[in-house]
Amino acid sequence: MQCKKRKFSDDSSDPYTELDSSNDGVLRTEDGSKFQMNRNLLARRCPYFKTLFCGDFADSTDVLLKGIDAETLQSILVYLYTGTIQLIKLNEENATNILVASDYLLIDSLMQESRSFVLREMSLTNCVPLFLAAWRIENLDILDKCHRFIVIHFQEIVSQSEEICSLPLEALKKLFREKSLNASNERTVWNVIVRWIISNTPDSLQLFPELLRYISFDDADEPLTNDIIFYKMIQENSFCQKLIFGELQHAAQHQNFRQILNSQSIFTGSRIPTDIHCCIAEEGFYKNIYLTWDGEIDYWRKVGSVHFLPNYLIQLDRYVYTFGISIEIKLAFDMFDEKCLPMPHTICKFRWDYSVVSANGFIYVMGGCEEDFSYIEDIERFDPRTRKWELVSRMVPIYVSEAVAVRGYIYAIGYENALTNMMVQVYDPASDRWSSVSAPRLLKLQTTAIVFRGRLYLIGGEYWRSMEEYDPVNDVWIPMPNLPLVYRTPRALVLNDVLIVCEDDLYRRLGESRIITPPVYWDSENQTWYIIQESSPLHMIDLLKFCTITEPNVVKGIVKRNRQKSKRCVKSPFA
Repeated sequence: MQCKKRKFSDDSSDPYTELDSSNDGVLRTEDGSKFQMNRNLLARRCPYFKTLFCGDFADSTDVLLKGIDAETLQSILVYLYTGTIQLIKLNEENATNILVASDYLLIDSLMQESRSFVLREMSLTNCVPLFLAAWRIENLDILDKCHRFIVIHFQEIVSQSEEICSLPLEALKKLFREKSLNASNERTVWNVIVRWIISNTPDSLQLFPELLRYISFDDADEPLTNDIIFYKMIQENSFCQKLIFGELQHAAQHQNFRQILNSQSIFTGSRIPTDIHCCIAEEGFYKNIYLTWDGEIDYWRKVGSVHFLPNYLIQLDRYVYTFGISIEIKLAFDMFDEKCLPMPHTICKFRWDYSVVSANGFIYVMGGCEEDFSYIEDIERFDPRTRKWELVSRMVPIYVSEAVAVRGYIYAIGYENALTNMMVQVYDPASDRWSSVSAPRLLKLQTTAIVFRGRLYLIGGEYWRSMEEYDPVNDVWIPMPNLPLVYRTPRALVLNDVLIVCEDDLYRRLGESRIITPPVYWDSENQTWYIIQESSPLHMIDLLKFCTITEPNVVKGIVKRNRQKSKRCVKSPFA
């Protein structure tokens, strides 16, 4: 690891020129160490010393720095004198100490250096001490990242260390509120509560009833509930007396105790996230399949790979069906067994530049061309239960540009062969019939369509910046604010209830050097588009294909596998 260097410029108008340029004072630490100092240089390069030596303490030549040990102060002085921090000499402990000290001394550049280091080197052993350090200096960014790391590695952290008991009450409660908390079962949560109470007694005994509210009693089995109610520190705890003896004296103890705890719990349902993502990322020559930890894309685990980057990912039950540029290139991925399976051949043996959409448990393939570029009018439907394809009714002939499903109906958006008008047709799976609805205002050949919050949006295309929203009740297209940037082949996606538009650029995926148009996201509240900055991990969102899984039984099955020790999640490039 190379040293990172920073240079300090001279300023002839600096107000500290009257200070002596030689060593003219001493810095002391609480452990008894002493360091000679140049007050002029320190004042120039550190806001803390600038205030100290040019304010009310201008004559101070002997300064005691509280809360900073000798090793930390020596590293900081080397940085202030030389403009260099040798990260190779940093370790988990002294990097955290330098982080806290640089915050106290207001040395922003050094704080950023140490921040980058500690976040990059975060581990099971140092995440809690780092969290506590960030708590002291109120650094929300580091706190959030530490909190997230602890959530995902909770089971391992609590099994290896007692440091979890050092967390402040509010931090502990925030962890317990997480449905994504990596706890093998609720007994893990209960054990941590007991350990935390014991480590912080006697004042913490009164917190027992409050912390019990953070156990998911939908997930707690009968032995755990029994252990809780008959636990000595609860039986003999005056703060629990009303809960146990006041509420339960006239009824069956165990059954009513569970009911009372359920009624007072902040938890609704199981400790399971509401959604996860199945992602395919192109990494060099490999197209790897990942399952995320929860609804975020910052942590995931690799579960397989495919030989192509799909244009479509369709999730039905435990399977994700992937479709490539040609209909011959397709497969099904079993998210439980974590293996790829072949799909039956379609009725039409060759089809490219087609659209795929799912509705009511079926997959529909429509549009596209034959090898001779002739348009294909046949529309096929795949039944995952029978694993068979069948033909459904044709629509009025159009070249289908996009197809999406809205509230059980399929909307096919395209244009006539003469390229003069756009058309939109709607398919009702129940009646197997197509009907026409009003068309968008403008002809856009390379447009993209997406369903966002139950509504259909048509976005950009062929360097158009326009966006339209379709109102199916009144059968009208409503103009929306233009995109701030133009995209030749736009791609729209929804991540965590945020609409994002990016360039679907083949050259970028192939690793060729090109100027990339940055993605943008839609602020629904302010009806405004914002550009995603290069510093954001989402700046690379165009390199990721994903689908969101929300079916509770499927999410539960995947989460159960995620929480197995042998299948640890790792940080993704989008963290």
